Amino acid sequence: MQSWEWGEFQKAAGERVVREEIVEEGKVVGVAQWLVRELSALGRYAFCPKGPILLAHPRDVSFAKRGAVFLRIEPEGDGLLVGTIKTIDMNPACTLLTDVSTDDEALLAAMHPKTRYNIRVASKHGVEVDIAAHDFESAWRLFEQTSSRGQFALHPRRYYETMLASLSHGDCRAFLATASRDGRLLAVNIVVDFCDTRTYLHGASANEHRPLMAPYLLHWELMRDAKSKGLHWYDWWGVAPVDAQKDHPWAGISRFKRGFGGEEVVSPGTHDLVLKPWRYRLYQFARRIRRTL
Repeated sequence: MQSWEWGEFQKAAGERVVREEIVEEGKVVGVAQWLVRELSALGRYAFCPKGPILLAHPRDVSFAKRGAVFLRIEPEGDGLLVGTIKTIDMNPACTLLTDVSTDDEALLAAMHPKTRYNIRVASKHGVEVDIAAHDFESAWRLFEQTSSRGQFALHPRRYYETMLASLSHGDCRAFLATASRDGRLLAVNIVVDFCDTRTYLHGASANEHRPLMAPYLLHWELMRDAKSKGLHWYDWWGVAPVDAQKDHPWAGISRFKRGFGGEEVVSPGTHDLVLKPWRYRLYQFARRIRRTL
């Protein structure tokens, strides 16, 4: 999300993107890619998703966005958190990374037995995976089904289409992968390759034929394909914390993801650096009201 290509995608999706070098004693020690957003009459704020990215731990970081009401950051460590306020996570603070650089046998051995079984079920019943699919019209219908079934909100359709179009080449590349049987679409994933990591960002599955376990085979083949392309990690992009309650909204999808095995990685999450306190308090009040409606 701090890559140049992701910033260009955000521009195409309608965001105002500002890029900044973080300088200390005349040396560049980090970078920040900001999404600058309006707060109606209150002014604006700047959001740095999964950033800033620091090459070192500066003693005193001074960001350029001093005209904002607040700066929203998601650093990997806690070095930038002094003086910030924890807020609702905009992107997952806890994720699962599966090392796909090993051989198939080791990957399968690290999985939950039920996950291995479900992969075999899908393969045995003729589910076929297409790593380079292009039928977004059919994929969108599955996204709508999954959203209705799971009662979660989707981005507008244009957002996903813009992502696939904008990130179709370059160092940060998004693509659609599907699982089908007898021409019937059963599961779809949108994944992004960047550096040594393939990230699973969005997924959906059909209401029908769920016993065929198509999502299991789809992820398995995406993992194997990532390995064949020299990638090291498969990022599941968010799981519920290990100590989360059983009724956590991500409980079900987290069990599914953890079944594939991997290393849990936790970051500090989303924090706000407040620059204009009274306007920030008004923003918080308005945000609480919106969330109760």
